[in-house]
Amino acid sequence: MPLKKEKTEASFLPDRLTDHDISLKKLSFGLWYLRNRRLFLNILIAGLIILSASGWIYSFYGLGRYFIFDREQDRQSLLEMAQTGVNLLAGRTNKPLSIGDVKILGNNPSNLIAEIHNPNERTVVSFRYSFIANEQAVIQREGFILPGQNRYLVALNQNIPIGSSVYLRIDQAYWQRLSAREIPDWPAFLADHNQLVIADRQISLANGSNQLVSQIKFRLENRSAYGYWSVPILIMAYRGDSLVDINELVLSKLKSGEIRDINFSWSGLTGADRLEIMPIIDFLDQGNYLPVEK
Repeated sequence: MPLKKEKTEASFLPDRLTDHDISLKKLSFGLWYLRNRRLFLNILIAGLIILSASGWIYSFYGLGRYFIFDREQDRQSLLEMAQTGVNLLAGRTNKPLSIGDVKILGNNPSNLIAEIHNPNERTVVSFRYSFIANEQAVIQREGFILPGQNRYLVALNQNIPIGSSVYLRIDQAYWQRLSAREIPDWPAFLADHNQLVIADRQISLANGSNQLVSQIKFRLENRSAYGYWSVPILIMAYRGDSLVDINELVLSKLKSGEIRDINFSWSGLTGADRLEIMPIIDFLDQGNYLPVEK
């Protein structure tokens, strides 16, 4: 009887598992996973630590390499860009400056003058310019030109060999677009500031020191609400429509509303019958404005 009972109980065990049952293989894998779960977690954490440490090591390596080797190369590249006048803003969004021919007035010493034009309506340009004679720079100066402006660049009392090829070169240009927030209307801003009026121009001749001297007189009135520490003035002397000579003056501390009479001697000027007088002020240079008087 006992043997028959065991046989009866064994008959209740399935001969094979269905698709919905769990196999012994799966049970063994689950048991193995549970036993090694902490090991897997530790391996994952170790991998993340190694990956993070590798990133930090590479970052410190790159930073150290830059300061030891590459920083000097970058500084040299920036210096070369400045020396050659490279300016990405100018190439993308601005038209180039127009540069006219150089006129040579007089002989040894000579006065040089060339006209430039900024066709950009909202970009001011600061630069260094040189007059080049026979591929040699005879003078280097700093200059600027306001948006949409025509102006002259000059060099006085230069010894230029007769027959030399002379041209104007502009380099190290810095292009700055006007802020729409600070200056939304450039023509209105310029009209408000550019109110220096020239009147009563006079040329009289007198003999002095064995050479002909012209006496120049004119009146300058500052009708704007702004005063200026320095006011450069370009004076161009004409005989009819022909330009015969140029000169420069610099006035200091021109106050708002001031009227100033200018009187000076111009040696060597002969035959001129007309003067063109142009104040040259960088209205965007805040350091040139006199403080407001209270």
